[in-house]
Amino acid sequence: MGRTLPSTTQLAFELIIELKPFYEALRFNDQLILDKFFEATLQHRTAIDHAKNLLPMEVMPFAIQLEEHKRNNDLIIEIYGQIEELDKRLIELLPPDLGWIDEF
Repeated sequence: MGRTLPSTTQLAFELIIELKPFYEALRFNDQLILDKFFEATLQHRTAIDHAKNLLPMEVMPFAIQLEEHKRNNDLIIEIYGQIEELDKRLIELLPPDLGWIDEF
């Protein structure tokens, strides 16, 4: 019989366990951030599994960066939406003789 290789999920959890001393040395707020990084990594287990020529530790930063980039884009979209809403409210509050403001 052949040798059974550990799954990507198992390798990821083993890596998380190996990082436990580092994790425990962090402040609580930093631990929460690292928890989110671990969650981001585990969301991409299938992609990590397809990168057989790399170790999970080599791929994990890419998964983390991908999730952070998506989160940042969502925040930017939300901020632009709020700016547009504020612009509409401002225009509603302006007196009618300042109609030239609509050009902006």
